[in-house]
Amino acid sequence: MKNNNEAAKQEDKKALPKFIAIVVCSLIVGGVLGVLMVKLSLEDFQEVLDGAGLYFTNYAAPWLIIALPAVEFAICLPLYFSAKQRLAAWDGEDEAVSGGIEVKISAALWITGLGTVIAFFLLAAMFSGFVSMAGNPMQIAPVLFFGGLAAFLVSLFAPVRLQQKLMELTKRLNPEKKGSVYDTKFQKKWYDSCDEAERAAIGQCAFKAYQAMCRVCLGLWAVFALGGMFFDWGFLPALAVCVVWGAGQTVYFYWTLKLGRPDGAAG
Repeated sequence: MKNNNEAAKQEDKKALPKFIAIVVCSLIVGGVLGVLMVKLSLEDFQEVLDGAGLYFTNYAAPWLIIALPAVEFAICLPLYFSAKQRLAAWDGEDEAVSGGIEVKISAALWITGLGTVIAFFLLAAMFSGFVSMAGNPMQIAPVLFFGGLAAFLVSLFAPVRLQQKLMELTKRLNPEKKGSVYDTKFQKKWYDSCDEAERAAIGQCAFKAYQAMCRVCLGLWAVFALGGMFFDWGFLPALAVCVVWGAGQTVYFYWTLKLGRPDGAAG
């Protein structure tokens, strides 16, 4: 036990200088940015931000949300058909071929999932522009607005069909896999059908995602905190980030405690 304590103290002593250096550098960078914002003409910069925001919400967002499904399927369909073709020619033994198929399936799933997130963002931006410019001659044209709504619905539901087709390929590749993307308990059923090695890989991926979430939230908090100080952003953007950050922290440590108990079990 004594040796363990000594090792822990040595590890802390080794890591402490790096931690202090990071904190000091962060304070210096933050201070420099704060001084620059005070020295610069913030009113002009705010006008530029407002103009860019109005242009994006009223002109760019509707066209982007309309183009999104076409771009998404232009990328994902070739991946799907290539994976399907390679699976049809697979001899059931060559792991290099099966690994390549899984890469294509995973890439397509990633793109469809990311596309859904982008669609929600663009819809919110389009709504913001539509409301902020209500009654203004520069308001979004109704045809463009409703076209954006239709494109959002396509971006929301059409990828689900593609995801189901991708899952069918995965089940042909791994017959033990269970679950349908149309099922509200799909993720649980899919996880339950994974073996120990796959569950371990899922755990590693989840931890990497948790780390990335914490770092991104910290960066966004800094941006929104400065925006609340020097621009008319208020505290809601920072609050939204902290809600996501806190939820991730709470869920992570809740399951750490639950699974760490002798009777703990994943659910």
